[in-house]
Amino acid sequence: MIVLAADYVGYEIIDFLIKSNEQIDYLVLDEKNRGNYNEKIILTFTSKYNKEKIIYNDQLSDSKFVDVLENIHVDMGLLAWWPYIIKGKLLSIPKNGWINLHPSYLPFNRGKHPNFWCLVDETPCGVSLQLIDEGIDTGDILARKKIVTSWEDTGKTIYEKSRLAIIELFKDKFQTIKQHQQKIKQNPDEGSFHKSSEIEEICRINLDEMYSARKLFNIIRGKIFYPYPTAYFISNGIKYSVTIKIEKINNDC
Repeated sequence: MIVLAADYVGYEIIDFLIKSNEQIDYLVLDEKNRGNYNEKIILTFTSKYNKEKIIYNDQLSDSKFVDVLENIHVDMGLLAWWPYIIKGKLLSIPKNGWINLHPSYLPFNRGKHPNFWCLVDETPCGVSLQLIDEGIDTGDILARKKIVTSWEDTGKTIYEKSRLAIIELFKDKFQTIKQHQQKIKQNPDEGSFHKSSEIEEICRINLDEMYSARKLFNIIRGKIFYPYPTAYFISNGIKYSVTIKIEKINNDC
């Protein structure tokens, strides 16, 4: 097995695999160290394996290293919150494919920012384990889990719930997946897909445009994810940040 691990999810998955005594041929880390979890991942991994089995993302583009992977006959690849696209010869390296831990309830919200779009489009929020193919989040679904949401959720809380849900789903389904359970083929005409550029356009609120209160609230709360920019509007050449706080009222009357 080769595991590409990043951030908190990557750490939890490595910890689970080590404790489960799974064989890991190589661990690949993101040199940008998102979330500053690389040190914890390395510490956990080296409790069983030596550091020579750890590489970084830039080495995946080295044809000589790809040849090494091909020669060791890797059974499975795991993308544990991995921020980069796997393509080219790497796609065919694991005999049983690459399993991606994806933060949306596929086929809904393929592509970028699913924690935002599930609120704005009012589509199911959730997480999925899926096989990687040459498309973007279009591979067969191995398992998925819905996330319960409320009006108090924001883009940040959905993201945080997604991290916990994908770890739980992986731990629960990993042994079943290893036994080659039935896959769900995605229909390209179902679900939804969003590009990175779309979020900037919708998060600029036009003061002269008509919005339903529901749509406007969803855009604003979906974009609440400190320290990232919020929704905004521009008036007289000045840019204004827009946030919202929604809380359930316990009415005892």
